[in-house]
Amino acid sequence: MSIAQGNSWSKGLTALVVLLAVALLVLTWGHTGADLKVYRVGGWAILTDPSRLYDVHPAGMSMPFTYPIFAAILMAPVAVLPWPLAYALSIVVSLAAVALIWKVCLPALTTRPPVLALVALFAASLLLEPVRETLSYGQINLVLCAVVLSDALDLKHRGRGIGIGIAAGIKLTPLVFVAFLLVTGQRKAFLRASAAFLATVAAGFVIAPRTAFQYWTVIVNDHTRIGGLAYSGNQSWNGFLVRLSGDLGGGGVLWIGTVVLTAVAGLWLSRALWLAGRRLAAVSVCGLISVLCSPVSWSHHWVWVLPLGISLAACFDGRRRLVAAGLWYLAFVVAPIWWPPRRDNRELHWNLWQQLAGNAYLWLGLGAAAFLWTQLHPKRLALTPQLVNEPSTHLP
Repeated sequence: MSIAQGNSWSKGLTALVVLLAVALLVLTWGHTGADLKVYRVGGWAILTDPSRLYDVHPAGMSMPFTYPIFAAILMAPVAVLPWPLAYALSIVVSLAAVALIWKVCLPALTTRPPVLALVALFAASLLLEPVRETLSYGQINLVLCAVVLSDALDLKHRGRGIGIGIAAGIKLTPLVFVAFLLVTGQRKAFLRASAAFLATVAAGFVIAPRTAFQYWTVIVNDHTRIGGLAYSGNQSWNGFLVRLSGDLGGGGVLWIGTVVLTAVAGLWLSRALWLAGRRLAAVSVCGLISVLCSPVSWSHHWVWVLPLGISLAACFDGRRRLVAAGLWYLAFVVAPIWWPPRRDNRELHWNLWQQLAGNAYLWLGLGAAAFLWTQLHPKRLALTPQLVNEPSTHLP
């Protein structure tokens, strides 16, 4: 095959992938910005009556605003935009976040794909169930993921940690990355992240003191505001234990113990990977901790499967890389969690096979973490070209 024929074939394949991605996104688009509507209501409440922030609902919807006040402050400009413009803007920003995620993650691979391949990979990644659901809901998951990855992996950035702290102020689950900075010995970044997070909390008390007090003392612990814990879309330890035990209240001693064990083991693994030079894998495992340990982790919160999948692919070469990446990708495109019966608490009656499929994200995440742990063996680390000239992992 000549070079011209090869380029033509690559362009054709890329165009086909992009067209298929667009077509399938249209077919699976079903949430019409539902979460963005909640964000806008929160932003509007901040502009009009902050005391009603956690009581108001979008018209025709029962979902209340559940994030810290700082998140509502950031959503205030979105609230004044016309709805079509706000929804379009959320999609554009999320697409930009996907591009940034790819840019940040690519150095983990020993070989950089050609530009056309990157375009195809970008388009194909939009079909990952967590990614396409985030786009459809008008969610902020991809933006937070991109912010955290950029902040954690850009070692030359003097303000490292601030992005993580702000992300935690918007949605509490990124707090695990603050702990990650601490256990990896990145003290200055840890202090900046902690200060940034506390600044977001203080901003809430300045804008609406009583509402902020209500959030941090009552609402933050009210998991019933978020939705049905048993729903198959809740791919957290809490959701799994609710479906397994039938206790719709969730939580309990078993869940707390599981969360503590997951956090300790996950942070240990993240630290070990970071010190071994596998930085993307370290941060991705930390993202996995956040979705496993949160009381509610809807499937669209699992956007961390994108950097986690790249981390897994980086452990292989040649055809094995393609096979591993393909299997990982396929699992999150077909999304087995939606196969068993769901809604109206039918999840409480799943049999063994339905439990396996309906909790697939948990099993895949745990399997990925276990595999990355096996890569810490000295012989495997010695075979990783990207580690040859790694700078010191401890930052001043």
